Order: sequence, then structure tokens, then C-alpha cells
Amino acid sequence: MWGALARLASLWGSQVARVFADSALRLLVVLDYANNGRAELESAWHLVTAILMAPAIILAPFIGALVNSLSKPIVLCGAALFTLLAALVCGFTPLPWLVCWSLVAVGAAISVPVRSALLPAGAEDAAVSLPRVNSLFAAGAGAAALAGVALTLQWSYPAAPVTDNQQIYRWIVAGYFLAMLFALPVRFAADVRRPEPPGRALAGFFRDLGRICREREARWCVLGLAGLRGLITGMTGALLAALVERDGYDLSFMILFGAAVIVGVVVGSLLAGLQKHPRRVLGLVPWGATGLTIGLIVVAAGDVPTRNTCIILGVLAGLVNVPLAATYQAVAPPDARGNAMAVSNCADNVLIAAMSFTLFALAHWAGWGATAELALVAALAGMLALSSWWFLRREVVELLIEGLFLILYRIRAHGPGRTSAPLRGPLLVVSNHACWMDPMLIAKVLPRTVIPMMTSRYFDIPGLRWSMIHLVHAIRVEASTFRRDVPELDEAVRRLDDGRCVVIFPEGWMRRKEELALRHFGQGVWHILRARPQTPVVVCWIEGNWGSYFSYKDGPPTKNKKFDLWRRIDIVVGEPHTLPATVLEDHQATRSELMRECLALRQVLGLEPVPGQAVDQNGTSSAE
Repeated sequence: MWGALARLASLWGSQVARVFADSALRLLVVLDYANNGRAELESAWHLVTAILMAPAIILAPFIGALVNSLSKPIVLCGAALFTLLAALVCGFTPLPWLVCWSLVAVGAAISVPVRSALLPAGAEDAAVSLPRVNSLFAAGAGAAALAGVALTLQWSYPAAPVTDNQQIYRWIVAGYFLAMLFALPVRFAADVRRPEPPGRALAGFFRDLGRICREREARWCVLGLAGLRGLITGMTGALLAALVERDGYDLSFMILFGAAVIVGVVVGSLLAGLQKHPRRVLGLVPWGATGLTIGLIVVAAGDVPTRNTCIILGVLAGLVNVPLAATYQAVAPPDARGNAMAVSNCADNVLIAAMSFTLFALAHWAGWGATAELALVAALAGMLALSSWWFLRREVVELLIEGLFLILYRIRAHGPGRTSAPLRGPLLVVSNHACWMDPMLIAKVLPRTVIPMMTSRYFDIPGLRWSMIHLVHAIRVEASTFRRDVPELDEAVRRLDDGRCVVIFPEGWMRRKEELALRHFGQGVWHILRARPQTPVVVCWIEGNWGSYFSYKDGPPTKNKKFDLWRRIDIVVGEPHTLPATVLEDHQATRSELMRECLALRQVLGLEPVPGQAVDQNGTSSAE
């Protein structure tokens, strides 16, 4: 794990060095071009930004095929070397700085998706949550961008920008050299490569694009990310327009305000990284988008923005960016991460270009001022906020429940499955059941959105039923002793076919007796696995739920017990695995095997075997 952490840190260092050099070079090119006249002064930033975006849009299929079919570390090092050579050539020849920036833009179009494609594998190898990894990388990129701006301006506002281009150039070359140096040791065992000949790799980009479009979470995240990047571009442009209306065209002053937005994004990214769950972190998106909308409305209706206002807006943007990026990386197919990140990078730049062109056209041809531009951006942010409240309603509720759980429970995860559970694809979770909160306790430690199977006795409770259908998407299980038709099992299979994580409590009831820790498993779990034998299974044991306020100990749930306050809950998560075909041939053998695995997990906590309870070769508990 320590080796993986070191390699992940090396990848972080490569990104920081690259962003530092890019931001310094970008501003240097802007200032150099702006010195050519008034027209160049007003168009410099837009031109340099357009050059940066063009390769990511035009070359997206080729970049995706390159990153997806070749070794990602080699592509990363190659992109860094190409950028370094481009900077060196332009520094020792009379080529214009715009030419240098054009070549660097090609290297950036390659390095951004390959770096993003490596993050899930790096997080898995290092056993670090993907949202936290993304927050650190986003914060590092923001800090590096600020350092690059500070280098070029020498942070000497209100003095004029520096004119010693050669000194800045040496720092830029050093940054690109360090980016290549740090990229050399980057290797992750969990990284998946899909070697393909060039033609097939190029066609694979479009096939993977279809896979991404068909998957709801991936589709939502890539659109949300692109929309956010477009909003940030529009917000920054509108804020700068407001500054121009007040103070005139002072480029260095405007850049400092842009730096304030970056400071906010760094802070917001770090705050978002406090939530480690790669799905539940999406619950931050509606809050961030709503705050962004309100902030933009306040700015549009009030005075000219201050640097503190820009920082706050940046914080809110960071709260939206990290969750979407982390979840998109988690749900992207491992063998298609290169293409997936190229798709996302292309979509980002398309929306950025569309927003930039729209504001430019409205300002120059329709005569819109800064207030109207801010109102338009606020309206678009409001649309993002409203749609996120609906599409991410479950994640918002789960985030609120998690906050409540901080008071009720001290939850500790154990076992190999807590870091090795698959982030996507079908997964069946099997666990003991001793209190009402068990599905939410499992959801807390598994890096997935779980679909519980719930008996109709609780599913049909008025008020709760709506949430089970529209929020939790639980599978209703008819409460009866004998039935010929079991539609809930077919529904569970359909959810697995959709790549969902289904949680089943095979005992069929909640624990009632002290001496019976685990009741004999029913046949439902066998029927599901017989229908889908290749489904990975994760077995869990929850300790501490028996005796809680929501358990049957000493009476029905909520009766004769103290309310739970910071109660210790230990959850052991087993290694994901598939059951052998020989075991699945017989329902008793399947139930027996899963019961043994469930009881064996108690040993991870150092617990003694359950007194008076064992499982015979037919899967029958001796305590029954």
C-alpha cells in the first residue's frame, strides 16, 4: 500500500508541476499577445483559451484510442516529454509564443484524460477513497495555477506585469521537466489496459461513448461536469465584465480576481473530499449548485463583486466539481477509462466554448452588460441545481442520514471487502439482520448505492412506501409463510442485470433471540445466484446492531431500550467472490456455505463462536 501511495503522490506531483507550467505559460502568452495593440489586448485571453480547447475537441477520438489501448503510464510520460520538447524548441527559436502554446495544448489534451483515467486504479491500489483523491488533485491543481499566476505577475499588483520573459520561461521549462520526471514511476496494478490495433481502438472510442450514454450515472456526471465547467467560464467572464465596467480594462487586476475564484475552488475541493463515499458524495452537488445560483443572483442584483465574493463562488463550484468527477471515474468501465476521460474532456471544452461564444455574441452583438450576463449564468446554474435536486435526491437524503448517524453510531469497517468491493457492475451483498438500520449501516461502509430487499410489513407503511419506491428503489418482498410466485427474486435478478448492488438478508426476519445469532438462510439467495451464477457476492457481519434501539432485544424495536447515542457498530466486509458451480447445484449447499462465511467473519473481530449454534453439512443451524 505504501508503494501505491508513493506512486499516487508522484502522479499528483506530475499534475501540480504541469498545471504550474501551463498557467504560467498561458498568462505569459496572453501578456505577450496583448502588447500588440488594443484589439489584441481585448481578445488575448479568449484567443489563448480557444487554442487550449481546440485539440481536446477535435482530437478526442484519437486521444481516447491512444489512452485506452496503450499503457497509460507510457502515454503520460510521452505527453510530458512532448510538452517539454515543445517548450524547449520554442524557447531557442524565434517562433511566436502562440505557436508554443498551441503545441502545449496538444500535450494537455492528452495528459488530462490519461491522468484522470489513472486515478481510480491509484485510489484502489493505495486503499484511499476516490473522492478524497480527487479533492487533493483538484486542490493541488488550483494551488499550482495560483503559483503560476503569481510567478508571471510576481504578485505585485498594482504594478505592471513583469517583462523578463526569459526568467519566467526557465521556470516553465523546469515545471514541464518535473512533470515528466514525476510521471516516470507512475504504475498501478489495478489499471486495466485494452490493447487494440489502431483502427479497432478508434472504433472503440465510439462504442465506449455509447456505453457511457446508456449508463445513467455516467451520463449524468459527464453532462454535469461539462455544464459546471461551462458555468465557471461564464461566471468568470461575467464577473470580469463587471470589473471592466467599473475599472476599465486592467488585465492584471482582472487576473487577480480570477485567482480569487481558484482559491475558492481549492477550498471547496478540500471540503468535498471530507466525504469519502464515491456515490453519496453526489449529495453535495445540489447544495453547491443552489449556493452558486443564489450567489450569482445576489451579485447580479447588487454591487460589483469583491474578491471575497469570488472566493465564495469558487468554494461552491468546488463542492460540485469533486463529487461529479469522482463518481464519473468510479462508474466508468475499467477497460474504457481512457475513452471515458477523453469523452469528458471533450464535453468540458465544448461547453466552455459554447458558453464563451454565447457571452461574446450577447455582449458584442446584442449589447448585453455584465448584469445581464450574470443573470443568464445564474439562470443556467439554477437549472443545474433544480435537476440535481431531482436526480440526486437519494444521495441528498443519504448524506443527511449519515450526518445523523455521526450522533447515533460509531461505525467501524473491517475485513478485506471494505477496500476491494467493486465500484460498478452487479453485486449481491449477504448479511445478518438484527435491527431496522442494517441496510443503512451496510450502505455506510460499501462504496455503492445499495438496493435492499424489504419485507412488505415495513415497505407498505404509509409515508415510508413513497421513499422506498422513489428514493431507495427497494425491492418489495411479500410477507407470507408460503408462496408459489416470488416476483421479488426476478426483480432482484433484473437489478443485478442493470449492474446494481442488491442487499439481501437471507434469514428472512430480524433477530429475535439472544441465543440465536443467525437464523437458517432461506432459499431466495440460492434462486438469485442460480439465475446469475457469475454475480460477485460480498458477505457481511454486523456486530453491535443486536441490543440497539431498533432491535428486538428485550422487546420490540424502540421499546424497553435506551436511544442509541454514539453506539459502537462493527461491520466486517468479506472478500468479493463468486460461488463455485458445485456449490450452486444444491440449495442446501449454497445456504450452508453462505452461513459459514457469515459466521466466520466474526473471527475478524475476535469474537468467540456463537454458543450453542453451528451449521451442519445441510446448512441447518443447531440452535433452531
